[in-house]
Amino acid sequence: MSGAILFLTRWPLYEDERRWENRLAAPGVVFDPETDRVTYVCDEGGRSGVPADAERVHVVPDFTDLDGVLAQVDAVVRDEGPFDHVIGFSEMLLDLAATLRERYGIQGPGPEETARFRDKTVMKETLSRAGLRVPRWASCRTEEQILAAAGEFGYPVIVKPVRGASSQGVREIASAEELRALCAERTLRDFEVEEFVQGEILHVDGVVDADGKPLFLCTSRYVSTCLDFERLGEPLGSVFQTDPGVRGRCEDFALRCLTALGLRSSAFHLELFDTGEELVFLEVGARVPGADVSYVVHDVHGVNLFRLWTDVLLGRPVDLPVPDPELSGGWLIVPGPRPLPQKVVSSTPLLGEVPHVYRELVPRAGEVLVSRPGSYATLQGGRFLFRGGTQAQIEAAVRQARAQYRLTTEPVA
Repeated sequence: MSGAILFLTRWPLYEDERRWENRLAAPGVVFDPETDRVTYVCDEGGRSGVPADAERVHVVPDFTDLDGVLAQVDAVVRDEGPFDHVIGFSEMLLDLAATLRERYGIQGPGPEETARFRDKTVMKETLSRAGLRVPRWASCRTEEQILAAAGEFGYPVIVKPVRGASSQGVREIASAEELRALCAERTLRDFEVEEFVQGEILHVDGVVDADGKPLFLCTSRYVSTCLDFERLGEPLGSVFQTDPGVRGRCEDFALRCLTALGLRSSAFHLELFDTGEELVFLEVGARVPGADVSYVVHDVHGVNLFRLWTDVLLGRPVDLPVPDPELSGGWLIVPGPRPLPQKVVSSTPLLGEVPHVYRELVPRAGEVLVSRPGSYATLQGGRFLFRGGTQAQIEAAVRQARAQYRLTTEPVA
C-alpha cells in the first residue's frame, strides 16, 4: 500500500486533443487506484486536472494565500487525515508542500531542505561551501550595497528574484546608471545581484532515489535562453546531447551539485554554463523540467519523469530505465507576438514539412493568444517536438523550423 496522499495541483488538463501539456503528470497516469488513496487540493485552474470521479476534492481560492490555504488544509487533515505523503509537481507548490509536511509531521523534504532548491542564494551558498563553481552573487539590500556588489562583479550583471522561476522578473543590467534606475523603480528586497557568466547554457534532468543515486539522466543544450525568450521574444528550445564526453562532464558536475545540496527521492532540473574552460552552476529545481523537455524524454527514451518521481516518493519498486544514449530529440517554442493579446490570422504548420518534427501545437486562424508569464507548456506562437535523428540532424531541424515558421496576427479589437 502506498498510503494516503495529499496531492496539490494547479495544472489543468485540456479537452483539446492537440494539446499534450500536463498529460504525463495526470493523476490517472502517476497514481494507482488499487493502492493510492488520493485527496486533491487544487485551485480553479487545476480543477480540470482532477479526475471527474475523484471523491475527495477541495478547491482553494488562491494558493498564494498561505494562511487561507493552511486553514482549509487543516480542516481536510482533521476530516480525512492523517496523510502519509504530500505531493505537488509545480515549482510554485514546492514551498507549500514542504510547509504542510512540517506542519503535519509527514515524511519528505521540509522547508529547510526545500529552500536549497528554491532560494537561489541558499543553493549557491551551499555549493560554494562545497567547492563548486557558482556565479558570484549578493542578496539585494540597500542601493549602495547593490551598486557596490555590481561594481565588484563588473557589468553587465544579472538581477533576479531569489525564489523566481522561468526567468520571470530577471533583468540583465548593463551599467551603474541602469541599476540605479531599477533601484528607484522598485524594491529589490527579494532579489539578488549576480555575476554575468558568458557561455552556452545546458541542462541536466533526471530522477534520484532515496540514496541520491541517479535513476535516469539526460543532458540537453539550450537553443537561445529562457531570459531571451522572456526579454526579447526569442524562440526557445533544447536538444539532447549524445556526445559521451559532453554528457559525462555535465552529468558528473550535476551529480556533484545534487550531492552537495542533499537531494533525495526527487526529480530535478539543473542548469549550468559551459564557458569553454569550466562548468559553472546556474540554478536547480527539485522538480521535473518544464517546457516540453519531459514529453520529448518520454517519447524518445520511454521514461515518464513524473511517474518515476512518484514511484520513488511512494517507495514503489522501480524498473530502471535503460535509455539509448545515441538517441537525440528536441523541442522548440516560438513565443507569440507582442503586445498580447493577438488574434491569429494565419500560421504555417511544419509537421511533414520539417524533418524530425513529430508533433506540433500551432494556433489556428481565429484563436486569440494571451499572455501566460512563465508558462512555456501552453498555447504559444508555436510548439514543435523533434525525434528520430542524430543530434546534428535534430539541431539542423530545429534551426530549419525556427527559420521556416510564420505566424501572422492582428491586435484584438
